[in-house]
Amino acid sequence: MKHVDKIIFTCVVMITFVFALHLFACDAFAAENSSSWRPTYDLVLRWVNFAIIVFLVNKYAKTPIMNFLRGQKEKLAKEIEKLESEKENIAEKVESTKKTLDESEIRFDELKRRIVQQGERRKQDIIESAQNQSRTMLDDANRRIEAYILSSKSKFKAELVDAAIELARERLPKEITDEDNEQFISQYLSSASAE
Repeated sequence: MKHVDKIIFTCVVMITFVFALHLFACDAFAAENSSSWRPTYDLVLRWVNFAIIVFLVNKYAKTPIMNFLRGQKEKLAKEIEKLESEKENIAEKVESTKKTLDESEIRFDELKRRIVQQGERRKQDIIESAQNQSRTMLDDANRRIEAYILSSKSKFKAELVDAAIELARERLPKEITDEDNEQFISQYLSSASAE
């Protein structure tokens, strides 16, 4: 605290000195047509005025100036402390944001990996479903083909039988003789009597 008081006192003295230099830098206006003793008199009065100003500033303005400077110091210290606190908060937010970003990248990679796995599983399911459907369609087509073949065979047999009967109806009367009719009748009667 004493160190701060010395610094403040030094500042006050320097300000007063600069003010005095400014005030006493030019000659007095009353000394335009003066004799040889006038410059010496003006110089002595300047130093007397300077001593009076230093005394008055030291006696009456020292405490208000010191209080003002202390207030400014405290205000600046609070402002610096506030800025340091804000800096720490911002640094924490930046770290939090970096962690969140890293976590979101990890989650994104995990999500991407899961989506790819789900896509692969879905692809396999679609392939298996298509294979099952194609097997079912092939089996159904084979059954229809077999049914069509059986139907065609039956139809062909029926047509063949019809054609054979028609052919037989046309040819048999020409080729069967009365003797063959007699023989058929006797065979029929013998098989009917045996039953």
